[in-house]
Order: sequence, then structure tokens, then C-alpha cells
Amino acid sequence: MNMKRTVAGFLAVLMMMAIIPSFAEEATAPVALDIQPEEAQPAEAAEAPAEEKTEAEPTVETPDEEKTEAEPTAEAPAEEKTEAEPTTEAPAEETPTEVAPVTDAKNATAITDNQKLDAAYTLALNAITSEDYETAKEYINICFAYCDAQSNPVMFSDLLLKRACIDVIEQKNDMALLNLDAATRVKPDLADAYLVKTQVYASLGDADRAISSLEKYIELTQDTALYETVAQLQEAKGDIKAAQAAYDKFVAGAGAEVEEAGFQAGLYKMEAGNFQEAIADFEAYKDNETYGAGAMYNIGICRMNLGEFAAAVEAFVSCEEKGGTFEGLYYNRGVCRLLTEKWADAATDFAKSIETEPYRDDATYNLGICQMQQEDYETAEATFTQYIAENDKTPENGEQAEAGSETERIVNYGAYYYRAACRAALGKLEDAVADYTVCIEQQYELAQSYYQRAQVYAALGDTEKQNADLAESLKYAE
Repeated sequence: MNMKRTVAGFLAVLMMMAIIPSFAEEATAPVALDIQPEEAQPAEAAEAPAEEKTEAEPTVETPDEEKTEAEPTAEAPAEEKTEAEPTTEAPAEETPTEVAPVTDAKNATAITDNQKLDAAYTLALNAITSEDYETAKEYINICFAYCDAQSNPVMFSDLLLKRACIDVIEQKNDMALLNLDAATRVKPDLADAYLVKTQVYASLGDADRAISSLEKYIELTQDTALYETVAQLQEAKGDIKAAQAAYDKFVAGAGAEVEEAGFQAGLYKMEAGNFQEAIADFEAYKDNETYGAGAMYNIGICRMNLGEFAAAVEAFVSCEEKGGTFEGLYYNRGVCRLLTEKWADAATDFAKSIETEPYRDDATYNLGICQMQQEDYETAEATFTQYIAENDKTPENGEQAEAGSETERIVNYGAYYYRAACRAALGKLEDAVADYTVCIEQQYELAQSYYQRAQVYAALGDTEKQNADLAESLKYAE
């Protein structure tokens, strides 16, 4: 399944989406005051600057000779001052101030809880950016000390979501689901939580829950493009009908013609076994520059499943002519040619499949049959011998492979049967008897294996064994 958003990329973006720390009741931001601390001095030594005139007695500058006692000036000589004539050089304790003095310097400079939350949150984001997830989790935990679900559900659920994303990256799926469930309890419309749940459930192979979570995300965001992913999930679980329905929703929500819509519909019909309907959908794309080769390959598969082998070969040839290099092209065309007894062409396809496709074992087996049918018994015997050597890991033929291991290979005992026929034709009668004996021991085509071995015994002049095998042949005949 090809998810449209990869876990690593999506989670990284999601975790870096910053939520500004806030509370239900915002604290009033402190006013910045440009106050310079002064050293304590005796009252008589503290002098206010000349320009700081008192508000009660504004002064007007006049020529020195016009000054009167009723009109004091800021530039009056010190010796002319009287008690009735205050000047700007009044003692510090008598100078009025416009700003109330700061009486608690410690409280004025203390960091607020909101600032602590902002600092921890920023440090968590920076740690996530550098992929230092342990540090990120430490700062997320600090954030929880200054944020709760009641006062700030948006921030609280965002923190839970980010911690869940880290859990996913660290492959702690159970913890991720716990955090995601907690986040959606606090904020039920937290859409991204459902998208992360989709990824977790998909990685766990729980297609039903993955689909349910993704549909919830689509409901909250109206992101109908993700119905394409729903279709892929439904297809993965084998519900082709539901996959088709989801894909139709994707196409409907696209708001414009989706070029590959009909092609994808054909794929769903083909997987559902509706081959004729699928062919009709693919036919519309056979001349399409992008989808033409794929359409012809799929038509070939549909024709093959309908038993129309000659028509399937034509479709596969057209696919190759259009530049198609699909895995299985040579093998499937070889099978169709074998079934229509085009032995030489089939042998050519199987030889190409052995070189380029991951069907080496079956292609080798079928190649041997094609060679045998062309009466090239010596080459066919060599091909079947190669197949047996590579696949039969019973103790007498090679090292026993552990069941279920990657090296275990299942032998088709028909290889012994057909090699026996080749050996009999080449006059290797004792070797032919040995191969038919293996088939009988493995209960492969018992009636035919007894009958064919009886013929070899007849050629060897052993009438007794011939009669015994013929009798067994009749016993197992239908």
C-alpha cells in the first residue's frame, strides 16, 4: 500500500507546526519602563537637571534686566534665590515624579508561567528539528507543568499530538495510541490526530481501524483527496467493492476529470473478476501515451483469465511494442504461447523471464516442457536437471532447508516425470526408472507414473515388473 504521506515526512511537518502558548485568561503584559537606577545620595547633594521644569510654575525666559521677583527664571543665579522663588534645582525629595517608583524589583523581573511555557515549547520544537527526540520529550513534559486541558485545550492537545508523533518515530505504537486518544478526548476535532492514528493502525496491519480513522480525518477536514488512500486500504484488506466506492468518492471530490479514473476502475473490476467489464475500461486507454502500455498488459491478463490465450498474446505483444516492461510480461505471454502449443515462441519468452523476472523456477520448468515438446530431449533433460538441483532439497538431493526459511523451495515433481520421459527417449532406461520411482514415492500422477515405468521395464525386458506396474496403474486409474 502506497500511503500518500510518508510517516517520517508527515510527522516531522506536523511536529513543527507551532502553537503559540496561550491561556483562557491572558495575563496583562508588563509595560517596559526605561528607568535607570540611581545611587542613594544625601538630599542636599541630589540635583535635578536644569531642563526638568516643575509643572506648577512654568518659566518664561526674558532678558536679565527685565526679570522681576514675580517672574523667576530657570537661569537665575543661585545667590538671587529666595524661599518664594523655587527653581529647578530643588532637592530630589521635593521633585514630583510621573511614574510610581518600583518597590519590588524581584517581582518585576520574575519570569511568568506563560514565558516558561513559551521557552519550553520553543526548546521542544528546536529539539525536534535536530531530531533529538529525548530532549524534545523532556521539554514537552515541562510544558505540561504550565498547561492543562481546562485552561488551554488547544495547547494541551497539541503537546499530546507531538509526543505521539515521537512515539511513532520511535516505533512505540501503543504509547502513540494512548497519547492520541488523550488528545482527541481533550479536543475531539483534532484532525491530525486521526491521520497519525491511520498511519499507526496501517503499520500494525489493522486495516479496519486505519480506514475508520482516515474517514474521520476526511470528515473533519473535507480532504476528499484522501479517499484514494481509503481505496488503497480497502483494496489491501481485499474488499474490492468498498475500494471502488471509495475511489469514486475521490474522483467526485477532485472537482475535475481525473485522467486515470477509468484506468483505476478497470483495475478494480479486474481484481473483482469482472474481466469483460475491465477490458472495456482499459480499451479506452490503449492509445493513451501514459497508460497505453499498462492498458494492453492488463487486457492481456484479462484475456488470459478468460481462456482467450491467442488474444492475450496479441495484447502482450502490443504492450511490448508500446515500451511496456511490466514484471510478468514474458512469463505470462510464455504461458499463453505454451497453451496454444507455440513451443518455440514460448521457450523464447521463458528464457527472457529467467533472465529478467522473479519467476526463475516456474519459467525453468516450463522451458523444459517446451524443449521436450520440440523433441530436444537432451537440452530438456539438462533444463529439468537444473530445476531439480535448485529446488529439491530433500536429503538425498542436497542440504535440507528449514521449513519456512527463505532458502526453502518447493519442487514440482513433474520435473522428474518429464525428465524420465526425456531419458527414456535418449535410451537412458535405468535413469528413467529412477525418475518414475521418485514420482511414485511422492504420489505424483500415480496411474501415469506406474504406466510409464511399466513401458520402460518392458524395454528392459523385465516382464514381471512390467506386469506389476500395469496392475498398479489400473488400481489408481479413475
